[in-house]
Amino acid sequence: MESAEAVAKVEEWLRAVHGPDVSAPGGAGLRVHHEKVLRVPEGWSVPYNTIAFLDEGHAEKEIFPPPSVIVREPDGELRQAHPQPGGLSVPVAFPGQEAWREVVDPEYAKAGLGDLGVPPAVVAGWVQVNAEGVQTGQERENPEYKAGPVRRGYPKPENRLETLLSFASVGWLTREQLLIGLLRCEVYVPLDLASGKTERFYFNEERAELRVFSSTRNLPSREHGYWRVDIATLAGYESPPNLVINGGPATFEDVSGAELAETAHRFPRRDTSVDVNERCPEADPELETFAAETAAKMGLPEPVKPPLAAAERARRRGFELTPEECQKTVLGQSWLAALKRPEPPRGRPNDLRANGLAPGYDNEGQIQPRLDTFGKYFDRDRSSSRYGWQRVTGAFVGFALGEALGAAVDRMRLDEIHGTYGPDGVTDLPVAFDLPGRIGPLTQRLLFYTEAVIRSPHREQPENRDAERALGTVARNSLMRWLHTQGAPLDNADGWLVKVPELRVRRTPDDAELNAYHALATVSPTAMPLSGPDALVAALPSAMTAAGPGSAMSGGVRQAVRDLVSVTHPGEIDVEAATYLTWLFEPALTSEAFSYPIWNTSREIFDEHNPHQRGPVWTDLKAMVAESVPFFGKHGLPDLRVPELIGDGKGTLSVLGRAFAALSGFENYPEQALLRAVNHSGRSAITGAIAGALLGARTGIPGLPQKWVEQLELRYLVENIATDAFWHFDRHSALHEVDGWAQRYPRW
Repeated sequence: MESAEAVAKVEEWLRAVHGPDVSAPGGAGLRVHHEKVLRVPEGWSVPYNTIAFLDEGHAEKEIFPPPSVIVREPDGELRQAHPQPGGLSVPVAFPGQEAWREVVDPEYAKAGLGDLGVPPAVVAGWVQVNAEGVQTGQERENPEYKAGPVRRGYPKPENRLETLLSFASVGWLTREQLLIGLLRCEVYVPLDLASGKTERFYFNEERAELRVFSSTRNLPSREHGYWRVDIATLAGYESPPNLVINGGPATFEDVSGAELAETAHRFPRRDTSVDVNERCPEADPELETFAAETAAKMGLPEPVKPPLAAAERARRRGFELTPEECQKTVLGQSWLAALKRPEPPRGRPNDLRANGLAPGYDNEGQIQPRLDTFGKYFDRDRSSSRYGWQRVTGAFVGFALGEALGAAVDRMRLDEIHGTYGPDGVTDLPVAFDLPGRIGPLTQRLLFYTEAVIRSPHREQPENRDAERALGTVARNSLMRWLHTQGAPLDNADGWLVKVPELRVRRTPDDAELNAYHALATVSPTAMPLSGPDALVAALPSAMTAAGPGSAMSGGVRQAVRDLVSVTHPGEIDVEAATYLTWLFEPALTSEAFSYPIWNTSREIFDEHNPHQRGPVWTDLKAMVAESVPFFGKHGLPDLRVPELIGDGKGTLSVLGRAFAALSGFENYPEQALLRAVNHSGRSAITGAIAGALLGARTGIPGLPQKWVEQLELRYLVENIATDAFWHFDRHSALHEVDGWAQRYPRW
């Protein structure tokens, strides 16, 4: 379509709306602004304004913002351009006619990519409006609609480039739209700080290929400087390089220099060029000055080094240290150096976190300062685990956070929740156990179950079947230590966890429940087996037993979880459901850069060839997943599930299903996902805990709602024992590397 044809279509529309004399004397006084007709990605942009402004120079007569009609190619559809850059165009209206308004996926609508048009696949459907613009109640779904990448659980993009790549990966953008969009993006190229040059590793002269990255967070961990340049500048080179774009986990794109040059010729640059060399926060020279000043104040013989190693460890786990975190790392390392001196300071800082420190716990359960790693990296970088440290700690803290959210409404009906907290239910950390953010009995048991798997002798005797069979006894002993913190007598309570003063707080108000656990832990003849979703608490500690090569039991995590669960919840439904959840934690905790979303992994666990997945309970488990987890890998609107409608909210399978329903489609919206997991009838605390653990495994601690993490009681204690479990089951186990580990975690 040529510009003249586009102008003719707009002039015809102006006459239809404003009358045939729209541009004649006595008419509406409007005409097309021919000098500003412009080709845009969506087609042709045809602006119009008043004749008084365009031809007679009356500035006060201008329509502002200047309106424009997009003539879309190739179908010639007329669309009213959005007055703001990046806004979405909408189909033009004709007077006196009904119309169908587009319902665009909010993920696309909020992305600021309206300059690329409104692709058909982002339109979820249409609602009908009458001639007066009032909705009639008629709706149509778009069978070609596809759920967006964020809803599907892809990594959440941080910038325009990552947004473009993710949209293209799900078919929302054509190749041309992607190329046009790329021209307005910046990329990052690793740079040697000493020479100011790009290493040959990132530029292949033979193929004229340049490796670029979408953000500094995605740079290779060893790099601390970069060249920041916009792609339009690269496209303008005499010989534009071919780009290999790393957009983060699971997102890569190859773009030829010829493609970019041709696209840039058709859609010339409108933005200012970007072409600068910069440093990552950890390589800021001011940090060296700060380290020297801090050393002088503390009387250190020499300043600590800039936090390059810490930043590398964080980046390997998908995070980046902020400038403030870099400064706190220098401060924290300085404090630790001062505390190790023959004449240490008289006291520790009162506010550990403000000084780059965090609470650690010694073998007597007392707080000892350690370096704060902000939930972004393990400070002993020798891991050869199947799991990612950030995922393990995220899962444990997420579990505690989910329980803290659900504890206040646990066992309430949904109408009671609404009556107490309003029509939206719980919207913030509610008061439970006297204050918001208190850990509850589920988290307490999680900690002691984790202690049990660490204290089990099977880790140091991997070929000894008798050592494996001891796990049940070890679990009973750990339950006794937990009960001791709740007031039960116990002689010679050993290990560090039972000595933590803050754990000696009663969080289980039901004496009957405590008595039942005590009877089972002591193998009393009067003990009655428990049943219900609390059996699921054992899944995460059981998954930890297979973290490192050669650390699992002969029967894998299935053996571990069955031994743990059977101590208190030996019923088939509880045991099999906990087994399923443990298998689900294995891929969720992966050390890989990308952890797949629950709608994907929850189905992949099922294996028709697995002899341990047979029988009526496994049939019910499959039915539960089908009922609670939508499938996003197809066209059409996804059927997001409502947790309240999954079972009764009390049984083990129902709780598991409600946790899945709360998460599915919301894994990139952590606050919303957690609130969905607790705002329902029944067992809100355990549902929130399971959802929080699965969510935290994907996001790590930094990806959980920080306003709630900051209020979470004993957050660092939870992180501490998760780290201990991670290290214990690593190939380079603390069992062999740390003096006093056997005192910290005595056998049995």
